[in-house]
Amino acid sequence: MKSEPNQPSLIVTAIIRAKAGKVTDLKNALVAMVAPTHREAGCLNYELHQDLDDPATFVFHENWTSKAHLDAHLASPHLQAFRAQADGLLAEPPKIMLAEKVA
Repeated sequence: MKSEPNQPSLIVTAIIRAKAGKVTDLKNALVAMVAPTHREAGCLNYELHQDLDDPATFVFHENWTSKAHLDAHLASPHLQAFRAQADGLLAEPPKIMLAEKVA
């Protein structure tokens, strides 16, 4: 889904770090969430990035049309499935930043 000009959106940045020895497993689990998330109502973009200097660090950059759509995403089956396996993959809880564009 593409953003309309001047359409407000909620920007989410999520920083996720893999446990030692779990980089590939975490990457596979994160990649598996991308396609179903793109099909969700209100998803403007959902991009996964991997840090070049620290491959154990992943960053999601997301844009949602509203907080309600983000909340629906957080309750989605694929995100809940990820949460069920997260303890074995994550070095620490994800760092999540919610923002809005100001300029």
